[in-house]
Amino acid sequence: MLEKIFTTKGRLNRLAYLKYVIGFSVASFILNFIVGIIAALLTGSAESTLMYILSVIVTLPLSVGAIMAAIRRLHDLNRSGWFMLLTLIPVVNFIFGIYIVFFRGTKGYNKYGADPLGY
Repeated sequence: MLEKIFTTKGRLNRLAYLKYVIGFSVASFILNFIVGIIAALLTGSAESTLMYILSVIVTLPLSVGAIMAAIRRLHDLNRSGWFMLLTLIPVVNFIFGIYIVFFRGTKGYNKYGADPLGY
């Protein structure tokens, strides 16, 4: 299953992309909540350095997975994964987010593979 999540090969349709994003967000929230509790129990404060270190360790793989899902979504839109750099530009990142979630992917084959909807 991890090889399916942590790959940039292939295409991802809108619904599958939303499922990944929601899944990564929920997992991140739950894991960071648990990390906060553990850090508070061990150090007496949820604002400790331990909490921040554990939070980065937990969040980093989830962030990488989310970026890889977005790259596969871009492949469905027949765009290169390098378009992810647009998320670094304020305001453009909001417009880009709307584009990646709401625009339909390329019908049929494109240079990144078969249509994930199977038409």
